[in-house]
Amino acid sequence: MSVKSRQRAALDDKPIVEMGQDGIIRHLNEAAKAFYGTGDAVSAGTPIHGLFLSERGEYAPFLERALRGEYLSGLYALHKSAAKDYVRVEYSLHPVTDRLGSVTGLRLLVQRQLDESPQTLQVWEHDAWVKGLVETAVDAIFAIDEHGHVEYLNSAAQHMFQYDGSEILGKNIRILMPNPYSDRHNEYLRRYIETGVRKIIGIGRDVVCKRKDNTTFPAHLSVSEVRLEGRRVFTGILRNISAQYEAQAEQNRLLGELQERNKKITCLYSVGEVLRAAESEGEMLEKVVHLIRPACFRPQISKVRLDFDEQVYECPTFTGSRWMQSFTIHVGNRSRGKLCVAYMEDLSEPALEHFLREDRNLFEAVAHTIGEAIERREAEAQVIQASKLASIGELAAGVGHEINNPINGIINCADLLMKHAAPGTQTFQFAQLARSEADRIATIVRNLLTFSRQEKEQHSLARICDVVTVTLSLCKKKIEKSYIQLQVDVPDTLPRIKCRSERLQQVLMNLIINAIHALDDRFSSPDPGKVLNINGFITEEQGKDYLCLEVLDRGAGIAPSIRERLFDPFFTTKGRDRGTGLGLSVSDGIVKDHGGYIRVESEVNDYTSFKVFLPLDNAWKLEHELPGDSNQREGMA
Repeated sequence: MSVKSRQRAALDDKPIVEMGQDGIIRHLNEAAKAFYGTGDAVSAGTPIHGLFLSERGEYAPFLERALRGEYLSGLYALHKSAAKDYVRVEYSLHPVTDRLGSVTGLRLLVQRQLDESPQTLQVWEHDAWVKGLVETAVDAIFAIDEHGHVEYLNSAAQHMFQYDGSEILGKNIRILMPNPYSDRHNEYLRRYIETGVRKIIGIGRDVVCKRKDNTTFPAHLSVSEVRLEGRRVFTGILRNISAQYEAQAEQNRLLGELQERNKKITCLYSVGEVLRAAESEGEMLEKVVHLIRPACFRPQISKVRLDFDEQVYECPTFTGSRWMQSFTIHVGNRSRGKLCVAYMEDLSEPALEHFLREDRNLFEAVAHTIGEAIERREAEAQVIQASKLASIGELAAGVGHEINNPINGIINCADLLMKHAAPGTQTFQFAQLARSEADRIATIVRNLLTFSRQEKEQHSLARICDVVTVTLSLCKKKIEKSYIQLQVDVPDTLPRIKCRSERLQQVLMNLIINAIHALDDRFSSPDPGKVLNINGFITEEQGKDYLCLEVLDRGAGIAPSIRERLFDPFFTTKGRDRGTGLGLSVSDGIVKDHGGYIRVESEVNDYTSFKVFLPLDNAWKLEHELPGDSNQREGMA
């Protein structure tokens, strides 16, 4: 006879009762019919409680648990029998499942019949009492032998690990442990048996357990040892502490968020102090870069770089990465730079999203604060510089008037000498030279006073060639001193335009000075390529006629990143001794006041061309002419 046949025969010898989910008996095997009899109380179609003499409340909980899929064994009860009114038995409950694993009924198996001796009854009552305590315990309780094989799991353990008792009994306890604990368990058990050194028995510790579906959970394990019939049995009590772990994790998360926010607040405060106290823009931005990195979520893998106005401030060994965030620094309405933070490791875990969002908020706030601070510093500098220029203008006007008095004296003396000296003599020649030079000084002073005049002049007809001539009289010596070849092509046949000639002189003066500086930057000594061109011509732009005045130099050129800021007030790339940053801004305003515009074209180390376009259309002239100018209007037509 095969092993399965012997097992089946052994089961057939024991009473087996099958019932449905509703507790109605479906089938009794022959042993069960002989044991319980075939009366009306116990038969197919009758309720299962007909088997029990106990109150329903004593066994109903076991039925409910078995119907949920638990395997229950070692249960004790008083059953009706054919031979006596009752009999004490040990029985088990096995869930019956269909092919999909759903519980469709139960199988009750009588394991053995207990005798009626007082000792047996006492043992039975004690076992039933202990069994009731263990089976109804909230914590998981299991027992293993000295080889680690499972001998018992209570209902809580089966529910905790999602195993039916029949699936786990006799198997190694390692099945309930994830790696690496499962691989080490047998070694720990063997070492304890050999050495007697306790590491967990009688002590308890937190462990990680594994359910049937391979999910894990934390638990606190307490292990005790007992010797039964010359062998060792280890009993373990497990309590699921997932809730405690989750509470601790939430506490740690909140603490981490609080610490990160404190870092961010401290960083913003420190950035504000630096922006307020730093003496220079470079010093300010350099310090800001080094303040940001410690405030990052992961400072050890973070690199910071700040680009501003073609200058770079960065942490050592900065390199870009896939995990990089970039924030634009706006000053006013213009983008002036970027703040970049790169993470050198992958930070794509969803759990890190909150901290990265906090980082983004910090970087955005720092970029905004930098923009506001620089805008405020530049506005303050503009006010101070404007005040200085106003004072210089007043001083220049006063000095000009003071120079006129001695110049007039020189002219009068030169005239007297020329009157009393014979023509052709050396005295006459020296007097004539002194008179000529004095006249030139007087012209320069007169032009300087006109140039610095503050009152609102009226628009009047003027020739652009005259504007060029007067302006060159003020700066021709500076051009010659720099060994610049001056080439002027402004025909006197160009039409007159209605303008404020002194203002146009100011525009031309600013453009010429800038051209001189650009040529000096490229050519430190005389050179054939050191050429300055001033051209005047008529052109058409978008269907309108313009008089164009061009200042073209072959100097250092202008970088593309700088061109968009050329007309910003007080923006300059020159040193303090070479410019204020107001020339082009003022020039742009003057040209716009005349209804025109300025166009810039440049290539670095090649050329720069500033073209001033002044409209020639009658509509613009008529709109800006003053009452009483009808005669001039007719003459222009």
